[in-house]
Amino acid sequence: MATITYRQLDANGDPIWGQGQANFLSDLAAVAQAIGTRLKLLQGEWWENLNTGTPIFQSMLGVGGSGKRPNAIALLITQRILTTPYVEGVSNVATSYNPATRAFQFSCQVETQFGTITVTNQPPASQTAPLKQSAMGTAAALVSNWNAAVWDDFRWG
Repeated sequence: MATITYRQLDANGDPIWGQGQANFLSDLAAVAQAIGTRLKLLQGEWWENLNTGTPIFQSMLGVGGSGKRPNAIALLITQRILTTPYVEGVSNVATSYNPATRAFQFSCQVETQFGTITVTNQPPASQTAPLKQSAMGTAAALVSNWNAAVWDDFRWG
């Protein structure tokens, strides 16, 4: 029996309906989707708790990318991941910043109670060279697209 179950979301982030239990994710895949949705939720966006969410506008955008700033942003993202239910730890955090395109790239391994997930916001190849990463399974693929809604245009001003 599954420990955690989430309704599956399509590529647009909309719930999938009409296929019974096939519309639900459990355990590793459910945690992967939870991480992705938590990263996509912007701080101040949820009416019930304006303090929850990823602080893109409050702490990330509009600041220079030099020095230790990429590490500070990686820490904010890592903290957001660590507060996801069933996440036990984050390792192999890698970041890169391309000052010419102002593109920030993040990748890490997330240890959960059900296995390991690769999380990345790989920007398009035209912006920066991709980080090396391990082969991603179905659960990791759910998280790898967390940039689709917000992060495609993530640049420092």
